[in-house]
Amino acid sequence: MTFRTADASALGYTAFAVTLWMVSMLDAGWFDPAERTLDLMLAVTLGGSVMALAGLLQFFRGRALDMLLFLAFAAFWWTWALDAHAVNGGAIAPTRGFLGWYHVVWAVVAFSAWIAAFRAGAARMLFTLGLWLTLLALALSGWTRLDVLTTLGGYLGLITAIVGIYLAGAELINQTHGQVVLPTGTLRGEDGNPPPGA
Repeated sequence: MTFRTADASALGYTAFAVTLWMVSMLDAGWFDPAERTLDLMLAVTLGGSVMALAGLLQFFRGRALDMLLFLAFAAFWWTWALDAHAVNGGAIAPTRGFLGWYHVVWAVVAFSAWIAAFRAGAARMLFTLGLWLTLLALALSGWTRLDVLTTLGGYLGLITAIVGIYLAGAELINQTHGQVVLPTGTLRGEDGNPPPGA
């Protein structure tokens, strides 16, 4: 009896994109940062827990890029939620300079994923590029104290979330139909095999 896990990329990118969209609306200035309650719940449930589950499933499928994105950034969302809770709860908040370093370290992780995504298709390349640029803008905002960079990071995050939603939808639709209905720019899967229907 062989054990087979479902391809959880659609689940992971959905959780990532929805959480990124909701948090990026705050950075873009669409809502007051005090309205963080729903975003905290999303960051913990979707961004933290669901992405971690998707990352574990991708580990068992040998999908290294998706595994890294989902597991590593599940940790990112958990720490983001804990920080936001500490700020709202009156605990000592980290300085903007520290947050700049926090975002730049994650930007380096996203940059590495972007380089790896060159072999994983155009949609994953765009998603990881957008993620890298978003985090870089937030890092620069933390160091320079220029709110315009936070706003830029918010809008880059919103664009990245749109790419993530498309990628999630394409993965789900292509897997369901067994052929490429919505292209992701993937010539060969991460496992070296052609995508379904190619």
